Amino acid sequence: MRVNVGRSLAPLALLVLLGAVPLSAQSFDLLIRGGQILDGTGNPAILADVGVRDGVIVSVGTLSSATADRVIDAEGMHVVPGFIDMHSHADRTLFAGDATARAAANLVAQGITTIVVGPDGRNPAWPITAEIAGYESLGVGMNIVPMVGHGTVRGEVMGDDYERHASEDEIARMQVLVREGMEAGAWGLGAGPEYRPGRFSTTEEIIALAQVVSDYDGFYYSHQRSQSPLPLWLTPSIVDEYTPPPTWPDGWRLTATDGMHETIRIGREAEIRVVGTHIKAKGPATWGQSVVDVMAIDRARADGVQVYLDQYPYETFGGGSVEVVPRWYYAPVGTDRSGGLDDPAWGRDGLMDSWDDNLRAHLEDPVLYDELVTDTEFILDLQGGADRHIIVISPRDESLVGRTLGDIARENGLDPVEQVLRFALDLGSAQLRSGVRYRGLAGSADDVEHYMRQEYTATSTDGGIVPNARPGQHPRYYGTYPHKIATYVRDKGTITLPFFVRSSTGLPAQIVGLTDRGYVREGQAADLVVFDYDRVQDHATITDPGGDNEGIEYVFVNGQAVVDERHVTGVLPGRVLRKDSGR
Repeated sequence: MRVNVGRSLAPLALLVLLGAVPLSAQSFDLLIRGGQILDGTGNPAILADVGVRDGVIVSVGTLSSATADRVIDAEGMHVVPGFIDMHSHADRTLFAGDATARAAANLVAQGITTIVVGPDGRNPAWPITAEIAGYESLGVGMNIVPMVGHGTVRGEVMGDDYERHASEDEIARMQVLVREGMEAGAWGLGAGPEYRPGRFSTTEEIIALAQVVSDYDGFYYSHQRSQSPLPLWLTPSIVDEYTPPPTWPDGWRLTATDGMHETIRIGREAEIRVVGTHIKAKGPATWGQSVVDVMAIDRARADGVQVYLDQYPYETFGGGSVEVVPRWYYAPVGTDRSGGLDDPAWGRDGLMDSWDDNLRAHLEDPVLYDELVTDTEFILDLQGGADRHIIVISPRDESLVGRTLGDIARENGLDPVEQVLRFALDLGSAQLRSGVRYRGLAGSADDVEHYMRQEYTATSTDGGIVPNARPGQHPRYYGTYPHKIATYVRDKGTITLPFFVRSSTGLPAQIVGLTDRGYVREGQAADLVVFDYDRVQDHATITDPGGDNEGIEYVFVNGQAVVDERHVTGVLPGRVLRKDSGR
């Protein structure tokens, strides 16, 4: 939503120019005094006051004689634009949740005031007008940037018959839906070509849809086709059973490099801004991938392709805790597994009722046993290795929680795969076949920091609304922005504070195309965060992902406090930000 304050301020501005009203004598709804202003551009801080009226920043400067309905003394603290989360899964709760959930307490407490939704190519409702109506029906705690989901429009056109390439006619029908979404106020196209149904698309299909978005100066962001040695639905044992689309390079051997190159190609051919979202190098086999990605992006940007990244600042990936043994080893021997780990058939009723007998049957067959070991070793490595697998759930032996798989295996004189199988056979149940669940540290600190240092890398959570955190959930749901400040700015010095603020405010505003948010300047919407830099600290951990944050003192959305003296207020002042439909 573009805010025009010129008309309403014109009479006051004229009086100021004539000298009748000193600037410092203005009256505001909200006045934040004496803060160190980081404006979102990456520039150093300045000492200034901020005056807000009707949800808009109307003055930044020395306002020593000004009055306001509310005055906040920000001396010794920083005042920055509200954080814009480039990849959020809060959309479904904001669409259908009650007022308490819609306040998004775990997100606004981090300083998030605007979120980009449609993650991984999915919309909570279609058409976009219905999605927007769902947000607006009961209100939302933060601003929402709606997106057209590639997977959603593909499903609308192809239904359940999506495990193939789309025809020209089907792509044309998808283009119509994308155009309708952009006309309704969406800002771009979100995609998840590593997920169903998007993973069955060709690059050409996505380019055709991105070209429609380009007509509206929109952008494209993608969970890329792969960010690890194999796409997430594959393990080594089923490579020969899977038939990939013929357009993919080297068959199934998709790597993070291929995903990044596809994103760049889409940006080049559709002439559109593109984002490799929640960028990562997953598993030791891909560590160092950040160097390759950055080189490819730098070359593309030098050619004029507008390529960006976003990232959550952790070495652990995925929303929840994980098992390690692939699910088909808990199914009857001979069950078709060619559809991959993400095949909906795995949820079929009764398929794994005899999971323990099925597992033993696989172990007793020498060929199947070798496949099981190979697949499990692959997944262990993909998640960082046995010494980076932290046990987070163990209902039958709580003494295991917080320990690594590697430590326990050595203690018992077993190799890691043997220990994984012992957990399943000794501690497993119908509710938790594996006996324990893990969170792996699959990333390298070097890659996390290298991606982070790039001027085109924005901040994101890849998180959603979590009223009650459970062990094993990702700490990003509660701690992303304070964690980035405390760990990578203050403690490690990976980036500077102005750089962090820009990556979380002005840069995402630039990527999305927002003109009225992302900066502390006159005429911008009053989305603001006031924090004590020395005290900012996250407390969300792998075993306690709901830990509270410190140092985020105030958060304002459209001029209203959603966090007030560190307490979430529960008000719902957010708005759906519609993009102008004119081309």
